[in-house]
Amino acid sequence: MPRRQLLMRLQLLSNPQVLCGVRGAVSPLAGAIGFGEEDCHKITLALDEAITNVIRHAYGGKLEGPIEIRFHKLNGADGAKPGLEIILIDRGAQANPDALKGQPPGELRSGGLGLHFMRQSMDTVVHTRVGSTNRLRMVKFVR
Repeated sequence: MPRRQLLMRLQLLSNPQVLCGVRGAVSPLAGAIGFGEEDCHKITLALDEAITNVIRHAYGGKLEGPIEIRFHKLNGADGAKPGLEIILIDRGAQANPDALKGQPPGELRSGGLGLHFMRQSMDTVVHTRVGSTNRLRMVKFVR
């Protein structure tokens, strides 16, 4: 596993109005690590979709649920590629395991596109439940 360095930690509430602020912070952060414009855009959209899913599904649209986002630079130690690791943590309802499996590309419909898009945009997307928290880990490596 590549060594990682905490770059930024955001704490916000599950209010859709905060999404524009998160979007404004992520793209420059990814660019500073070495991602090109297209990958910066993909990372930003994947994170936007992930937060939207937390707001919609974990918190049921309630505006006061805490969300923490940690951004780590992966330093590419021991021959590994440098990259960006994003960890989203919420205290909402446990995710439905069937929903996390996603749908086959030929069967995608409204409501199932977000997870598919995140998996297409990022190199790693893993959801876990740790105690009373949901954790979504997304990684993108610099090409």
